[in-house]
Amino acid sequence: MRVTRKGVLIAVEGIDGAGKSTQVDLLERHLTSLKPSTTYVLRLKEPTDGPFGKKIRELAEDGRSSTSVMEEFQLFLNDRIEDVKQNIMPALKRGSIVIMDRYYFSNIAYQGARGLNIDYIKNENEKIAPVPDILLIIDIPPEIGISRIRNLRGDTPNAFEDERYLERVREIFTTLAEELPYAHLIKGEKPITSVHEEIMEIVLADLPNLSSSSQS
Repeated sequence: MRVTRKGVLIAVEGIDGAGKSTQVDLLERHLTSLKPSTTYVLRLKEPTDGPFGKKIRELAEDGRSSTSVMEEFQLFLNDRIEDVKQNIMPALKRGSIVIMDRYYFSNIAYQGARGLNIDYIKNENEKIAPVPDILLIIDIPPEIGISRIRNLRGDTPNAFEDERYLERVREIFTTLAEELPYAHLIKGEKPITSVHEEIMEIVLADLPNLSSSSQS
């Protein structure tokens, strides 16, 4: 989806336990400190807290055996349609920097790892959702991600967090980073501050140009 917009869209992706939310938090703080405003930087997370997002989280906790990959994909797509209409596009049109903690590349990787055609997932999403200006993919081995979920968060891995499944997800994310010109692969095993510094180097290198020329 290519539309006229004044703002900048940044998506942060990676397997579960990669540290996405931590890095989104640091990125939001840093960008806000550069140009403080209540509307300039907007942080969003998918799945959302809407009805479709709640159903997705229920699937993650209760298991996915009764839901086909196409049904699962449709839930994510419906959730994103609402997010784009209510949050993402209004913010981009008013000139905000929108930071997505997960976006449609998670659909490509997670439902693609379940066997759904990757090109189909990408094409269906890009009919309804704006393509990001910057895609940051934080890469870690699945065993580290699962260890973080258990030991740092104190959580039990859910239906999206099986190690063999996450390895397939990781492979798709890596391929996306190689193929998409706006994507950057970042090694997530480094210290949190090192990952943040690499992200800021990427974002600040692109941001001046994007802020003035993202009317695509």
